[in-house]
Amino acid sequence: MAGTSLEKDPSGHGDVVPVAHAEPVLYNPDAPSEEWGWHGHWSDFAPRGRFILLAVGVVGLLLMIIGNHQSHVEDWWLAGIAAALAVWMAYGYRERARARRRRP
Repeated sequence: MAGTSLEKDPSGHGDVVPVAHAEPVLYNPDAPSEEWGWHGHWSDFAPRGRFILLAVGVVGLLLMIIGNHQSHVEDWWLAGIAAALAVWMAYGYRERARARRRRP
């Protein structure tokens, strides 16, 4: 049907909501609304949360080095992954600082 009348969605998820262009937009009642902020990014919710979680991960990996290892291959892997995460944190921090400086 054309126009602004409502039609039932064939998949059974909800009603079809008409828009001004007469192109229907499906509404899914199972998904929370974007207006309520449920579909945001982690950086929008807690900007420093990502860095805190990465720092906790780096500390956790370095604490796992302490143990009863027979060889030190595990220690090298843990230290390498922790170093990679620390470099990732430093790169992200530097990019955020550059973005703050470029703002008018």
